[in-house]
Amino acid sequence: MNIENCSNKGISTILLKGGYLNRQFIGEISIGSPPQKFKVLFDTGSTNLWIPSKNCYTKACFSKKKYDHRISKNYKLVKKKNPVEVFFGTGKIQIAYVSDDVHLGDIKVKNQEFGIASYISDDPFSEMQFDGLFGLGISDDKKKKQMIYDNIPRNTLKRNIFSIYYPKNVDDNGAITFGGYDKQFIQPNSNIDWFDVSSTKYWAIKMIGLKINGVFLDVCSKNSGGYCEAVIDTGTSSIAGPRDGRIIYPISLHLPTRKHKEFELTPDDYIVDSFRIDPILKTPCNFAFMPINISSTSGYLYILGQIFLQKYYAIFEKDNMKIGTWKSEHVLEL
Repeated sequence: MNIENCSNKGISTILLKGGYLNRQFIGEISIGSPPQKFKVLFDTGSTNLWIPSKNCYTKACFSKKKYDHRISKNYKLVKKKNPVEVFFGTGKIQIAYVSDDVHLGDIKVKNQEFGIASYISDDPFSEMQFDGLFGLGISDDKKKKQMIYDNIPRNTLKRNIFSIYYPKNVDDNGAITFGGYDKQFIQPNSNIDWFDVSSTKYWAIKMIGLKINGVFLDVCSKNSGGYCEAVIDTGTSSIAGPRDGRIIYPISLHLPTRKHKEFELTPDDYIVDSFRIDPILKTPCNFAFMPINISSTSGYLYILGQIFLQKYYAIFEKDNMKIGTWKSEHVLEL
């Protein structure tokens, strides 16, 4: 089944293909009239859409598709916000805000504000295979007009949700679905677990601890409210948190549903074959964990990235601000 830009009434699905050493999954959108196609990383950890401008001449822009405002009849410059620098962990971009029509399969968002980058730092973006970033995050700033998902006309979506499937094998394809979910990605007899979003800034849910090799670690009770927050972040390939050392045993994340749901990740889930990802690396495997120290109102954040989402199919529900998860059924061919 080929589901690239597949859609039916109120639902649109975009195929995701592996990129950047197969640690990211990238989909295609169109911008402008006539449409210009771009490869984007759908990122639940950020809120803006940005793509390279035709006036970007850094090394990072050489291999990327650039937006040419001159050929789009609906382009407008949003002068009051320009220019703006946006910083990332190891890089930055400089953007001007413009507006134009954005197409997600058959879904059209008219006069959407987004950034066009005249400067993109070489590190890390020269190695990235996407053209730009498509933010699907949340914000407590009600005045932000550039949050594209919130600007999709509600009558065009069957439900106010989007769902993301990542394959276990990075050579296979994933999918993002707007307006619904796809049952073929759900493991038979798997029940959905719903969690309230615990933050106004992130797609985060409450976490009460970790279990490593069967031993529960109380890492959250001393935080404000007695819990940690775990951010479901499609823009991060690994699992990250404020911890030391490398975990080589099965790990379970404890989340506070009525029965304290456990999400188990085994070494098969989070030990990554380095030779398969990057033949230059000398070690036979890498651990898909990284240390970070990002604080929230409840304490330090944990980030559940692609490694988590390869095992659990996730639904992001906007009306009631919930995240639902099923065990994934990995489809061999899309």
